[in-house]
Amino acid sequence: MPKRLRARPANWVLLLISSSLVLGGLVVASAIKPLPSYLVASSTIPTGTLVSDAEMVTAEIDLGTLSDAYVTASTPIEGLSVTAVIGKGELIPLRLIGKGLRPDQTAIRFVPNLKPAESIVAGSVVSVWQVTETEDGFVPQRIVSVSEVLAIEFGDGLFAEDAPDVELLLNLDQSTLVLAAVAAGYPIYVLPLP
Repeated sequence: MPKRLRARPANWVLLLISSSLVLGGLVVASAIKPLPSYLVASSTIPTGTLVSDAEMVTAEIDLGTLSDAYVTASTPIEGLSVTAVIGKGELIPLRLIGKGLRPDQTAIRFVPNLKPAESIVAGSVVSVWQVTETEDGFVPQRIVSVSEVLAIEFGDGLFAEDAPDVELLLNLDQSTLVLAAVAAGYPIYVLPLP
């Protein structure tokens, strides 16, 4: 007995099958396409740290239109430093990478008269106070309302001081006030801010 040939499928069925194959191919091709790798801070990176020395990991993320605003794994970073603190787990933005401090910034290192709070670490935000003696007694004065701690280093050894060296990032006006307080011998305190 001769076999009967089936009828040819309708054109709309062929069109539906071919368009779903093309659409499926596009989905698979876009899923296989590698995502760009961006640098992410694996710990808090304080201001002034060389980017090449900072602890970072890479993460593959599709940022879309924001992709040009962040440092990729292929971005040249030799000799560049962080111009503002970058928190743990944050992408490294290009706007916070540069050569050294901004023109209106400076760093000052001094030993406060009282040991700073345990919560103060590099990258913390603090205020600086001085105590002056007046006719009414001792008067505390805030000389720097907000500053970033660049480094805090405790001395080692038997004769190390109890209070650590504190290095602060200040603008030029603030640095003038701190230097005047240090030169005058006023007690200076570093207090944490929330």
